Amino acid sequence: MRFAIRPATLDDAEGIARAHTASWRTSYRGILPEAVLERIDVDQRAASWRRTLQDRSVLTLVAYDVTHRDIVGLCDAGPSRRDPGTGEVYRMYLEHHARRHGLGREMFEQITDWLRSRSLHSLVIWVLDNNHHARRFYEAMGGRPDRRVASTVSGFPIVELAYVWDRL
Repeated sequence: MRFAIRPATLDDAEGIARAHTASWRTSYRGILPEAVLERIDVDQRAASWRRTLQDRSVLTLVAYDVTHRDIVGLCDAGPSRRDPGTGEVYRMYLEHHARRHGLGREMFEQITDWLRSRSLHSLVIWVLDNNHHARRFYEAMGGRPDRRVASTVSGFPIVELAYVWDRL
């Protein structure tokens, strides 16, 4: 087995920030402007991840290369920011070379088990409406498209689409 998944620790913040940035730059190429992708600051992301990793209401998982120990993916979840009583996957990203190894499915299953253990039996995940790769994945995992919300990323207008699971 080339990759594995484990709960993140505070020491993972920098590695998570690097994987998060690398994934954004490949996943959102052609969806977000290059200028937005190039402006991502890994140090700022690492600081943000340090704060997230200290939040006990959030579970963060990392996917890592078992040989080199490099973090290649991440997923975090907790209570929904918009829908009380619902769980939310806040982020799920894998570096390009770590896709198609079952890591997304495994992280999703671990996260949903964790949410159920906290009596959160429904789930929402927000995705960019034109991120067709992510949408196919969430549909394959049993999610259904729901509402759309206009938003921005670094001033660039986007549309976010909610995928929902009424029962985990």
